[in-house]
Amino acid sequence: MTSIKAHREKSLADAKEILESGLTTLDALSVTLSTLPYHTGGDSLSKAEAAFVAALSGNDGADVEKANDVVDAAYKAARDALCLGCEHVRIFERFIGLHCPKMEDGNNFGVTVQMTIGKHLKEQRESWEKSLTETSKYYSSRAEAIDKFSHIPKTSKSETKSTSKSSSTGGKDGDESKESSSVSTEEKTSNGGTLNIHRIKALAALDAQMYVDLVAALKGMMDGYVIVLDNMEKNLDKLENPRGRGYGGYGSGGSSMVY
Repeated sequence: MTSIKAHREKSLADAKEILESGLTTLDALSVTLSTLPYHTGGDSLSKAEAAFVAALSGNDGADVEKANDVVDAAYKAARDALCLGCEHVRIFERFIGLHCPKMEDGNNFGVTVQMTIGKHLKEQRESWEKSLTETSKYYSSRAEAIDKFSHIPKTSKSETKSTSKSSSTGGKDGDESKESSSVSTEEKTSNGGTLNIHRIKALAALDAQMYVDLVAALKGMMDGYVIVLDNMEKNLDKLENPRGRGYGGYGSGGSSMVY
């Protein structure tokens, strides 16, 4: 019981630490967002797509296999923010779960507050986790799109290994067994064809779509995060003391909350 109490107290300290630094976290995220191009305006998608087409078309399409630095920056920023949000929400969920009192008749308003905010936290975290899963598919999709370009020189290698064995008996040197092996390697290089502008546009569209999705995910994380902070801060006393200060009915450490 003593160890559970220590976890309960630590969960409160951890939750308060996040609340105290919450605005600083949001400010840092705002600065990160401001460094990303094409993050505002109704034409942000078309601007990003046009810029990507121009970059991919240059140098006769020789740069299509290079990473898109603009998307890469948004990829890192958005996914780091989503991970941070999920981590903080889990800390809040642990705090609420460890401050859930034993079930009793009456005086359950504070418990209702815990359950309501706990449900919101769970839904918000799952939304961010879904964004992480969806955005993780970007590089696989991009690799597949690049593989379809016919103008890129391609080299293939094949290796053939053969082994032969022979044996003889009764010779003047007695029984004899021989084994020989050889390996041949063939390399073929295709010089590729002409640059297909539609493939360029398809790759640019994929990059642009992922870019706006990442920017939207970052903005959504910031919106959700400030709402989480606000709800936690306004209801902290009820979340910590659902049946009032001085209540000691946490049993062996608090019941698990089910939403």
